[in-house]
Amino acid sequence: MVHLASFPFVTFYLHNIGCNALEAVWGDYVSSSFFREAIQQAVVFVRQHHAEAWIADDRRLGPMEREDLAWIGAEILPALATNGLRRLAIVESEDGFNRALIQEEYTSPVQGLPIELRYFTDVPTARAWACSQPTNQ
Repeated sequence: MVHLASFPFVTFYLHNIGCNALEAVWGDYVSSSFFREAIQQAVVFVRQHHAEAWIADDRRLGPMEREDLAWIGAEILPALATNGLRRLAIVESEDGFNRALIQEEYTSPVQGLPIELRYFTDVPTARAWACSQPTNQ
């Protein structure tokens, strides 16, 4: 695991676990502008490191703004797909409202993209799935 960057509320790591995987460990939510800046930096990391998977450790992520999550669905998920991301593993927030909001805002946009999305309750399982071989469904 390689440390890529730290912000006051998120730390980014790069894993080589069968593929390159970006991991974002979120802390408490700060503000919309800082959140969006960090997400834009993550898109750069995906492109620079040819990451095929993103592990979002949202367990400590505080309440989110619906507009920020809608922005991710409309702008960021397509950009990630264009840059080669194929799997998004979300370790769900401990905040129930946040969990529901993230699922609501990500599920529909990802359906039209070549990104597989799954939700997890623990990081090791999310990491294991992120770069595992796809199953034929």
